[in-house]
Amino acid sequence: MDNNILIQTNIKMDTIKFDVSVADEKSKEKLGSEIAASIRDKIEESKNNSDQNDEKMMTRIMAKIKSGKRLSQKEESYLKQHNPDLYLQYVRIRRMAEAMASRLKHANSKEEVNDIIMQSISGISDKDPYKEFIVAALNEVAKEFKNSDAYGELPATSEEANEKKKSSPNNDEDSFSKDNSDDDFDPMNWSPLQELVDAMPTFDVPA
Repeated sequence: MDNNILIQTNIKMDTIKFDVSVADEKSKEKLGSEIAASIRDKIEESKNNSDQNDEKMMTRIMAKIKSGKRLSQKEESYLKQHNPDLYLQYVRIRRMAEAMASRLKHANSKEEVNDIIMQSISGISDKDPYKEFIVAALNEVAKEFKNSDAYGELPATSEEANEKKKSSPNNDEDSFSKDNSDDDFDPMNWSPLQELVDAMPTFDVPA
């Protein structure tokens, strides 16, 4: 019996049970048949367990993709190896979801957040065979963002956001501009000598 078969199927000889109490009385052919039968049983059992594990893994992965969830690193690796076409679609879906998430972070109001969500979903083609999965991923991103503190701090409407911006203290750019409103300073023409001349006192010359 080829030892490589035992190694590839992860079967140890000590797990194979057969009656050798009267081995001396058995022919080599019969003993070999018992060993071969035991190995076949172990291989079949191992194969069935592997198939069941594969089926469970793929079922879990599909359920997560359909519900818009992110896959774990282990699940992504498994999907890439066993279903590369679906893996590429999953990557496309995640990129679309991440693009919307980035836009939501820059929204100035809850109203704008809803507009971004609607625009993203309406932009999906009805002919896209994975539209259901994409919508689920976008809805998941939207739900996560709306449960965040950042969303809770946003004003309700764009008008309120503009009013808040107007009534808020001047930003750094405005402050800098006001602090230097009487200043025509040109950094390209400045020199220490010019600053010294400007600081010298002036004298009135009698008429």
